[in-house]
Amino acid sequence: MLDPNELTVHTLTLRQLGSAEQLAEINALPIADVEAALEKAVADGAVMAARGNFMITPAGREFLDDVYARAFAGLRADPAVTDAMDSFETGVNKQVLTLTTDWQTIEVDGARVSNDHADADYDAKIVEKLGRVHEKTQKVLQPLAQQNPLVDRFLDRIGAALIRAEGGETDYVSGVRVDSVHTVWFQMHEHILRLTGRERPE
Repeated sequence: MLDPNELTVHTLTLRQLGSAEQLAEINALPIADVEAALEKAVADGAVMAARGNFMITPAGREFLDDVYARAFAGLRADPAVTDAMDSFETGVNKQVLTLTTDWQTIEVDGARVSNDHADADYDAKIVEKLGRVHEKTQKVLQPLAQQNPLVDRFLDRIGAALIRAEGGETDYVSGVRVDSVHTVWFQMHEHILRLTGRERPE
């Protein structure tokens, strides 16, 4: 497990640039703990402040490399976690990437064009498929969630985005300005890669 200071710096690798409030939304720490951690990280040179937002520095990334090796040694050696990551990368992750492409584009006369979301039935089918993949992902990542509760938090946030998408808020599928399925999935993927010491597949 990571302590609040380590977790706050780690969260900046998932969001790249963010305020204390935005980081707390991701890592579930009390805002006061995040603010204190950011103050310390800035003083240590691990984080840079920029007009109310924060970003990690190269020194912060080196700090985390040492932290990960210590904090997640047991998780990385667990065969169940290795199997779960293999299943994630070859299965549900590819399915979400494909469904995101299908959401953003639609085939017209044999060519892929931008989806204007005029076809509500088409959109509803994509959201339904994403819901099924989400349910499967909860099972696939269970070995990681048992050792790292933040994995379940990401899955809950994806579920919340799906509920809003089902209600007609289409930005919650792949929008970049909200906690959409695609945005939170990307954060979750980066998180579990860092837990397990893997590289993001090309």
